[in-house]
Amino acid sequence: MIRRTLPVALAVLALAGCSQVAALAPVGGDDVAEVRFATIDVLLDNGIEILEAPTCELAGTVITCAGTTTDGDAITATSSTDADATLEVGVGSTTVFSGSLLDVLDAAVTG
Repeated sequence: MIRRTLPVALAVLALAGCSQVAALAPVGGDDVAEVRFATIDVLLDNGIEILEAPTCELAGTVITCAGTTTDGDAITATSSTDADATLEVGVGSTTVFSGSLLDVLDAAVTG
């Protein structure tokens, strides 16, 4: 047990100074996690600095996320649980992305 937890503890200590440690999540996940990861990817790809990483929730088939930028602007994201879901990410009153959720996730995997 100690052999398994020691590397994790060391990794957390190494990242303790990183402002995005709170945004780390387990590999894999459900629809809500995928929308959250994609939202964060879109924000980072657009050079938007995150103060509070978006948290997401599911209501029926709609997933909504909310967070805050370092400038104090609200981060919003909306998607669905559909296989061909569209992701819309906004910062303040500006839409920074509107497109395929799957395309964002695929781009993160392929680099």
